[in-house]
Amino acid sequence: MKKIFTLLFLALLGFTSCEKDNTDAYSYNSSSTIYSSENSTRFKELLLVLKPYVIINGQKKYVVTETVYNVKLTVNGKTWGSFDSYDVNTSLYVNSSQGNYQVSDTAVRYAVIAPFQSIKDTLTTAGEYAQLLNNIFVLEPGFYFCKVESFEIRDLSGAVRKFDTPVLQAVEIKENSRSAFLGEFEVLIY
Repeated sequence: MKKIFTLLFLALLGFTSCEKDNTDAYSYNSSSTIYSSENSTRFKELLLVLKPYVIINGQKKYVVTETVYNVKLTVNGKTWGSFDSYDVNTSLYVNSSQGNYQVSDTAVRYAVIAPFQSIKDTLTTAGEYAQLLNNIFVLEPGFYFCKVESFEIRDLSGAVRKFDTPVLQAVEIKENSRSAFLGEFEVLIY
């Protein structure tokens, strides 16, 4: 009987101590957290379209390749990341070989989605997480200058060529927006 009473007492004690209260020992105010319970949308990515071209006999010809590689972006002078464009179905374009590239009279649009990237993809130590939190680049609503520093294209011989660009664009980040469109940029390559 004493054992049953002890078990009932422990069960009752367990149920009362497991009561959920509204305070969490590990909670922080929303201004200091990465993830928030607010119903606001956090800004995540920049969008742009590149249209590289060459001049052949005074005519603008657009480069036809599957992907534009390593599109490097900076925002207000800080590295945003390096990104590849979406693949393009090259069979949709009437093209010819001119110089080192396949080219077309029709503009080929290479869409680039650029979410913020940390320098290291896989974080394993507490120090790496702390460094990420100290260096995370959050774009609050307002205006910023975005620069397409460079990109790479594979030529007909299979070599990858890097091109610096003059593209500098002001962009407005609006409150509760997930992304911002930088624009479409024609870039002369040589």
